[in-house]
Amino acid sequence: MGHPEEVDVIVCGGGPAGCVVAGRLAYADPTLKVMLIEGGANNRDDPWVYRPGIYVRNMQRNGINDKATFYTDSMESSHLRGRKAIVPCANILGGGSSINFQMYTRASASDWDDFNTEGWAAKDLVPLMKRLENYQKPCNNDTHGYDGPIAISNGGQITPVAQDFLRASHAVGIPYSDDIQDLTTAHAAEIWAKYINRHTGRRSDAASAYVHSVMDVQDNLYLRTNARVSRVLFDDNNKAVGVAYVPSRNRANGGQLAETVVKARKMVVLSSGTLGTPQILERSGVGNGDLLRQHGIKVVSDLPGVGEQYQDHYTTLSIYRVSNDTITTDDFLRGVKEVQKELFAEWEASPEKARLSSNFIDAGFKIRPTAEELKEMGPEFNELWDRYFKDKPDKPVMFGSIVAGAYADHAQLPPGKFITMFQYLEYPASRGKIHIKSSNPYIEPFFDSGFMNNKADFAPIRWSYKKTREIARRMDAYRGELTSHHPHFHPASAAVSQDIDIETAKQLLPDGLTVGIHMGTWHRPSKPYDADKVHDDIKYSAEDDKAIDDWVADHVETTWHSLGTCAMKPREQGGVVDKRLSVFGTENLKCVDLSICPDNLGTNTYSSALLVGEKGAQLIAEELGLKIKTPHAPVPHAPVPAGRPATQQPR
Repeated sequence: MGHPEEVDVIVCGGGPAGCVVAGRLAYADPTLKVMLIEGGANNRDDPWVYRPGIYVRNMQRNGINDKATFYTDSMESSHLRGRKAIVPCANILGGGSSINFQMYTRASASDWDDFNTEGWAAKDLVPLMKRLENYQKPCNNDTHGYDGPIAISNGGQITPVAQDFLRASHAVGIPYSDDIQDLTTAHAAEIWAKYINRHTGRRSDAASAYVHSVMDVQDNLYLRTNARVSRVLFDDNNKAVGVAYVPSRNRANGGQLAETVVKARKMVVLSSGTLGTPQILERSGVGNGDLLRQHGIKVVSDLPGVGEQYQDHYTTLSIYRVSNDTITTDDFLRGVKEVQKELFAEWEASPEKARLSSNFIDAGFKIRPTAEELKEMGPEFNELWDRYFKDKPDKPVMFGSIVAGAYADHAQLPPGKFITMFQYLEYPASRGKIHIKSSNPYIEPFFDSGFMNNKADFAPIRWSYKKTREIARRMDAYRGELTSHHPHFHPASAAVSQDIDIETAKQLLPDGLTVGIHMGTWHRPSKPYDADKVHDDIKYSAEDDKAIDDWVADHVETTWHSLGTCAMKPREQGGVVDKRLSVFGTENLKCVDLSICPDNLGTNTYSSALLVGEKGAQLIAEELGLKIKTPHAPVPHAPVPAGRPATQQPR
């Protein structure tokens, strides 16, 4: 049977927030007809989605990977030394939850309080945070939930190098905590939880949790994938009455638009993400009036804030050599057949305990600088610190984590084993924007990521690079730095990078004829490992700091954490939606995704997208006279949550 031409609610975009809204509303009332339209493919039972350990494959940009869309800056950036930034976003049902790194973090309480919006303070949202979680770790606080659809655990295995990282972090002043996702901790390290169900070993994605679960037991949720929403349809009173969508690929009809119209009796919800939702609004006549008229689009609501104030988190990756007996993913990632065969067989036998039931990101930290460190971070960041961080002790400045392997293209790496230090800036001062260049949904938009266009953002990344470098040097597994993935310090500098030590290199290539030959001062081998060595911190000159800043400009990238282009704030301040997520100047139209954030959130954004989805579903249910049903429909392939901590239950 074909899809209906009219439903009650249309949700445009099947990312985490859209999946929550569609699933919660459909499950609340089996007579309510809900359609979910997603531009990417269905993720159901896709092994490249549900096996956690192969997520890096979904980051490929090779013309074959159809799980992501890549936005590139329209102009070269002087702040990136002439580079154009690339910002991928998910293009699959479940959105980022189907292909992300599966790292579980949550925003600080003050992040939500800083929205300054009634009903959106942290105390208002904690019940919804609990409602969505099936927390499968021990816990000493009351901020987690145990009977929600989204599973959180340590995964199937924890690599020993994670404990090595925690010991070294403690040595440099970052204490251990059993839970730094408690909404208040801002300077500590932990075993990092993951969006993985400990009983099944599977990724816990939003589509399986909220959409497939409902479609398995009810028939009122209609899913349309591989379809791109072109625009919202309005009546003469600016009431949203439906949408027009097009095929995801424009390969027929002579390249002309072939729109399909679906009517909505009660509500249209835009959940197409920070980069997608503003484009749909502008094509629909909602946005800066001058821009819309320039493209021949009738103005429905003149909102200059649409597409503005784009925000992200900025990451840099530094890679280190480790001992040859360290357990890493490198051989698996570089395609060693016997290793891949072993890991895939392990998954088939006992997925809940297999190595592939992990993302191999087993430990991480949140950190804030000390008073002494602040003195070295420059006036631009200190002004930001005084205004934004100083009186909010729950806000970390940087996140960091360790990956047991090189997060890089192994075709461009030397042999050996590696760890990757992720460090990313949580609250950048830089801002960007995105706007349509045509009413045609297939035409690429104008995009300015704004990366590093505020000088205050350089100092904390520089500081974090130094901090993670000190952690790496104090780890038992450390055997040098992969110099190609570090700043290019002067060879006479005390901070110069030192590559693999000769002993480890000879173990790696016992029959090699060139191990240890003189290769000039740009390559300096590390000293042999000494378990008893007490390390002094590296001293950096102003020239060294400049080398780090240049490296940041050359290599800083997105963390896939886009937000903020349709802000929830007063219309006169550039706002796009009100406290109930209704679009100003329209009726029956809401935005429910991270585009509504008026300020940044210090977290991997999957948790926040789920939370915005839960809040949006609650608001819409109230307006439709419905009550959200809990617990949600049973998640496919997963046991029913017990409603209490599940760490002692057998797997």
